[in-house]
Amino acid sequence: MPEEEKIEETVEETTEVAEEAPEEEVAAIAYDVGTPMVVDPFMEPFETAVESIRRRAQLIARNQKLDSGFTAGAPLGVAAGILFTLILVLVPLLWM
Repeated sequence: MPEEEKIEETVEETTEVAEEAPEEEVAAIAYDVGTPMVVDPFMEPFETAVESIRRRAQLIARNQKLDSGFTAGAPLGVAAGILFTLILVLVPLLWM
């Protein structure tokens, strides 16, 4: 029960505050008068830094993709190289 009384008290207080606000003050506010204009900051150093970082990130990503592709294909390449070498060595030996 004490919680309900507290809630009722706060509701009564907020309605009293809302009723006390005069409408004349709200109507007296003039908009678009004296508002500050937004100034465009000098962003050139930041843009060049971002472009430099983006270019480096793309180069690193490309290098990593090339390394991954080479590493993934290395076992197959080694097996093909050994097979090709055995064919080149054994065929002439068997031919003689």
